[in-house]
Amino acid sequence: MPAMRRLFLNGLCLLVLLVGAPAWALDPARKVDEYTIARWTMEDGLPHNLVHTIGQDAEGYVWIGTWEGAARFDGRRFTAFDAGTVEGLEIEGVRAIARDPTGGMVISLGRVGPGLLHFHQGRWQRLPGEAGTLADVSVLRFGPDGALWIGTDHSLYRMAGDGRLRDIGGTHLRLANERVLAVLPLADGQALVGNRHGLFRIRDDRASEWGRETGLPETSVLAIQPSRWGGILVGGGAGAWRLDQGRALQITGERVEAMLEDRHGSLWISTLDGLRRYAQGRYETLGERNGLMGRLAPALFEDRDGLLWVGTTNGLYRISDGPVFGLARSSGLRDIYVRAIIERPGQGVWIGHPMGVDAWQAGQARAIPLAFDGKGDPSVLSLANARDGSLWIGTYDQGVIRLPAAGEGPQARPRRIDEAGGLPSNHVRALLERSDGSLWIGSNEGVSVYRDGRILRTYTTADGLPGGNVYVLHETAQGELWIGTSNGMGMMRRDGTLRAWSPMSGFPAVAAFDFLADPDGSLWIATDRGLLHWHDGRFVQFDHRQGLPNNRLFRLLEDDNGDFWVSSNRGVFRISRAALTAVENGHLARLPVEAFTHADGLPSSQANGATSPAGWPMRDGKLWFATANGIGVIDPDDARRQRAQGITLVVESVEADGRFLPPQDRHVLPADTRRVVIRFTGLNQRAPERLRYRYRMVGFDRGWIETDNGIAHDAVYTNLPPGKLRFEVQVMNAPADWSKPENLVTRTVEFEKASPWWLRAWALALYAVLLGLVGWAVLLFALRRQRHRQRRLEALVDARTSELSDKNAQLEQAGEANARLLEQLAHQARHDPLTRLANRRAGDAFLAEALEVSRREGRPLSVALIDIDHFKAVNDRYGHAFGDDVLSQIAALAEQLAGGVEGVLISRYGGEEFLVCQQLPRSASRARLEALREGIARAGIETPDGDTLRCTVSIGVAELEAGQDLRDLLRVADERLYKAKQQGRNRLVSS
Repeated sequence: MPAMRRLFLNGLCLLVLLVGAPAWALDPARKVDEYTIARWTMEDGLPHNLVHTIGQDAEGYVWIGTWEGAARFDGRRFTAFDAGTVEGLEIEGVRAIARDPTGGMVISLGRVGPGLLHFHQGRWQRLPGEAGTLADVSVLRFGPDGALWIGTDHSLYRMAGDGRLRDIGGTHLRLANERVLAVLPLADGQALVGNRHGLFRIRDDRASEWGRETGLPETSVLAIQPSRWGGILVGGGAGAWRLDQGRALQITGERVEAMLEDRHGSLWISTLDGLRRYAQGRYETLGERNGLMGRLAPALFEDRDGLLWVGTTNGLYRISDGPVFGLARSSGLRDIYVRAIIERPGQGVWIGHPMGVDAWQAGQARAIPLAFDGKGDPSVLSLANARDGSLWIGTYDQGVIRLPAAGEGPQARPRRIDEAGGLPSNHVRALLERSDGSLWIGSNEGVSVYRDGRILRTYTTADGLPGGNVYVLHETAQGELWIGTSNGMGMMRRDGTLRAWSPMSGFPAVAAFDFLADPDGSLWIATDRGLLHWHDGRFVQFDHRQGLPNNRLFRLLEDDNGDFWVSSNRGVFRISRAALTAVENGHLARLPVEAFTHADGLPSSQANGATSPAGWPMRDGKLWFATANGIGVIDPDDARRQRAQGITLVVESVEADGRFLPPQDRHVLPADTRRVVIRFTGLNQRAPERLRYRYRMVGFDRGWIETDNGIAHDAVYTNLPPGKLRFEVQVMNAPADWSKPENLVTRTVEFEKASPWWLRAWALALYAVLLGLVGWAVLLFALRRQRHRQRRLEALVDARTSELSDKNAQLEQAGEANARLLEQLAHQARHDPLTRLANRRAGDAFLAEALEVSRREGRPLSVALIDIDHFKAVNDRYGHAFGDDVLSQIAALAEQLAGGVEGVLISRYGGEEFLVCQQLPRSASRARLEALREGIARAGIETPDGDTLRCTVSIGVAELEAGQDLRDLLRVADERLYKAKQQGRNRLVSS
């Protein structure tokens, strides 16, 4: 028994070392179905899909041993080490990997070039002595004393810190020429070893069959581990056992391929049926239905972040419990195309989908029967709690179903509201029971109000409601009802009046999917054009221009910290309310948005919307969202802790002109270095896709360069300048807010690039001397040429000045003649050559301008058409020459009697007709026209035969009225001129 006590004290020492590791582990309170499983295969860079072993180095890289070599994994990218990537080494058949406590990793090689290799700071090296060529290594374990225990297919070895190798397998008949399957190093050079015959204890380099002493059956032992609950855990062909106080207690009789007890004390066992978790007397299994494919290998590893890594014949798997997980068919849902989610007090979470409604309670899903009245289970689009404990269910084609409350008794039956009862459409996407007890129903035919067993009213486009499907109904604390539709949105006030916003006409979106009201009465709106903030009578829009990854937003929820969570077709986004306020006030250019997608654990990045409610804030603080592949569950508190998780930032390599430089913090570059490549990565295996980077080369880059969250992180520089340079790279968890240094991790690499000989000090001094001499010579030569040119220039200037003076005089004379000619042509173009009055073109232009002024300023405008009475008789009796003379004299009289005033124009309109346009009051314009008519009638014109001819004129007048255009005005004047002729001529008609 003293030996047994010492053994358990040794196990306790090893346990203390394990407990000292980071405390983060898989949450034991979650069901295994709620964990997120990620998979990588050869298509992702893994050397081979058959994974033999997994480990982790001090920096946080995960190392994987496969049939075709090893790989180092930073969470996004594999760096393969195989026969084609490591010069001079045939790295294949890697069955064992161990972290060297002094730094680096030790891996085993296969039969081609067998042995053990040590990798440290980018360099590969065989272990010294016989260990460097040891064949068929299957197990590697470092002990507390730094010794390396090596299990092979033929024996067991112990390599001391000084490199000496001792064959221990030969000390016992049942260890010699036997494959070692498991090793657990203990203190004082002791170890527990498993092979096909059972469990052995090594003490003082000698072996004994310890399994028999404790009552363990003679069976293969494949896994050995100290337990946090005390004792030693042993797994193998006969199952799993706990060895405690000299007794073997069986945990399970299933064959154990690999075994691991995590930091919370849950026991994970690889079996033929999958990976089982034993905790609190029960077990759960992760298998093919969860996405864990292939036959499980002995590779089972818990990393420093508490994540579980599993190797199978089908690749590498990571099991995590981040802030996001999904519920799908494997959780019992009948349909994974989830449309509506609601929490019911004391009854769990109810989930609407195309096959009806499922209730999720105590980790189990059960179907809710909704078939009645000869109709089957409906396709569900919306859910709403009723104040009496019942549930309202909106369906695709069966209207609304009322599910009785639990307290109504087994005799209570569901009730239906459909088209037969006055509902305009059975297609119902939104439901809301308002504070007054009425049920408001949103369909593709408007919003209906149901109360006291009947439809009271339906609001449609005829009432001002936007058309299309009604997606959401929301009542604020102020009693306002907000209505979101596929074609705008509306708001109904307490008095029943309705205000609507149409797409792109006062509403900067098309569809409104959800509302979230603030206590101050402002409103947040999820739309297909981003997030809108309605306050003070205006919309503020946040979309891709402010940093949103996607503009189409569906469900909008607020967590207990006041942050917004909104679903979309590209995942669920967390947006800080403070950041929204900063962007809205102009203090911040872009929103730091944290996006959660399928890679983070959502069943699908495609969330569902246009149904209500497409998500729900649970009483435990978690947020549930409907997606196209199940339910996405997000724990905001876990997300906040994840953002604060530490990161290791590693500069993986520095390459200069294709040559890798040794790993160090300072490099001297030759002067002819043309290309420098710096590869870096951040290590956060729990959420590597959430890392954000920026870098700069101080002395070369003007500012920081932010990289995307892609797989490769390389900074490439060409033609760096000589001198001292400093490369800085920073990493932080998303969302990237670089103004918070407490969240940053920074690494720097110093460079000093030599100057080429032509840029060194002596060369620069020589350049200065030569440049001075050349400059002096050039100056002298330039002065001499300048004097010669100046003399020639002065003579040339005198001659040219004289010629230019003559030319200028000639040009001035020609210009004056041209100006006179242009003036004459302009006058001729606008005046009648016979009467010297403005011609019809000028009259029309003046009239159009006067009409525009009258309309704009309200000034009066009248148009008069004047025709000489019996003018044809004058032409017939005296000839056209005298007729032209008559026209000229009457035009002169008209200009004298009615023209010459601002706002008045008299023009010849055609033949013996004249147009008079006056921008004068009606009485004044009439008086001037009467004076013109009377003056013409009194005037005498001497005829060729010595008689005196007296002419009269008829005048038709039209004043501008509202709604008239130019054509209407002239038509009225012409009609009134015709009326003056009919009434006897020599008169003015204005009505």
